[in-house]
Amino acid sequence: MAEQKQEKKKPISVREILRWILCGLLGLLLIAAVTIRAPGKIVALLIVLLLACAALPRRARKWFGLSTAAAGIVLIIWVFLPDGDADWRPYTFDEELAALQAKYAIPDEENAALIYDKLFETMDPDPNEPKFFARSAPSSRDELWLSKDHPETAEWLKSYQDTIDKLIQTTGSDKCQFPISIDPVTYGDSIKKLSKIRNCTRLLISTANNDIAEGRIGDALEKYLCIIKIADHMYQQPAMMYHLVGYPIESLGLQRLNRFVIEGEPTTKQLQLISESFTDLGNNWSSDWHKMLDFEKLYAKNHLCSLIHEVNPEGKARLSRGRMAITSGQFPRKIPPKTYWQRKHAKAGVILGWFYFPSTPKKVSEFIDNSFKKYYEMAEPDYDWDKQPSESRPPRRINYRSMVEMLTTIPGSAYYRVHEIYLRTLSLRRGSRLLVGIRQYQIEHNAWPADLDAIRAAVPAEALIDPVTEKEFTYINHGERFSLYGETANIWPR
Repeated sequence: MAEQKQEKKKPISVREILRWILCGLLGLLLIAAVTIRAPGKIVALLIVLLLACAALPRRARKWFGLSTAAAGIVLIIWVFLPDGDADWRPYTFDEELAALQAKYAIPDEENAALIYDKLFETMDPDPNEPKFFARSAPSSRDELWLSKDHPETAEWLKSYQDTIDKLIQTTGSDKCQFPISIDPVTYGDSIKKLSKIRNCTRLLISTANNDIAEGRIGDALEKYLCIIKIADHMYQQPAMMYHLVGYPIESLGLQRLNRFVIEGEPTTKQLQLISESFTDLGNNWSSDWHKMLDFEKLYAKNHLCSLIHEVNPEGKARLSRGRMAITSGQFPRKIPPKTYWQRKHAKAGVILGWFYFPSTPKKVSEFIDNSFKKYYEMAEPDYDWDKQPSESRPPRRINYRSMVEMLTTIPGSAYYRVHEIYLRTLSLRRGSRLLVGIRQYQIEHNAWPADLDAIRAAVPAEALIDPVTEKEFTYINHGERFSLYGETANIWPR
């Protein structure tokens, strides 16, 4: 009788052993999930399974298992139900975009961007571009040149005279605002636009160098100042990439103006005109940086959220069914439609995605807002720029918040670099303003000033200060010539 009872207990004992092994595995998984900060939904699921395995009576465990199986069947049926999702599209933060567009909107009649856009329609790559224009060293952009020495380039530039005239026309518009696009697909159109803007500056600098060499001083100065105005138009855009194109454009224009101011024969009126062009440049790090980050943050929201969420015309949002992140309907290439089983596979992935991704776009927005807070501090006057960003990556975690933090940490070093380029450009601009004062002094006294004190009253006080070191620029009078330089800007050769 005792032996029969022991035989009856053996199966129960094995089952209990297996149950406690399962509990142990679930416990280890729970510890691992907490350690790597897995999404809260995964942690909650592991806790429920562990409690069901360890604490529920045997009869209750059977009902729990049946309930779990029933839930699985319901999910399988849901996967194979008709989609009915033809009107759904990847989610975008349209209200925030509308607010950003309204903030920078200007009337069409005041907007120089319309002139640029009209020009860009016909500015395709030219296979007949002369070698001296861009592909030689030196080129028409690097030095003064005569038409008789490079007749092919001179004739080719004449075919762009209408383009050059329209570019000069933009200098009459102080305001410029290109359409603000946060679309990850059409973002590439802005890159093409910037390429054409750079080509416009090449046309202006080349023709201006020719004008100077052939004595058309007024025409040349008009083109040099147009280059400065184009840079100013770039600084009015919220997207960071426009500023990164504006800095070298301004530097190019300033370098040519500096040579004209010192080596040419400018009149007092022309010097005044050049000085006013520097004053008109309205970019300021604090306001510009806020503007750039507002754009970068919204772009990050749209890019990340359009990958995992979608919305219908009524504004209801849900996790994506595996669509491509196309937010405007403009496809960069033809994408073949998904097969039936591919659609079902994508729909099944939503079940797993629910455990990892935030349930609503609002949560994604909050994560990104928090990740960008540290970058807004860079706009503060007392920000410590000597404290370089950490190159170490955030700890490896598998929750979505950590993924967002990692993605937004990557550009940290690049943001420092943007500030360095800004300061270098500002140094050159302030130095160029000093050169105007130095040249004006030379015209009046027929000699270069002995030191910067001689022109201190004739220039803005900030123009004397190198923004990199917060100390005055270094000026040395060599008699027949002089040197002017700062920490990062060699304004006039040492």
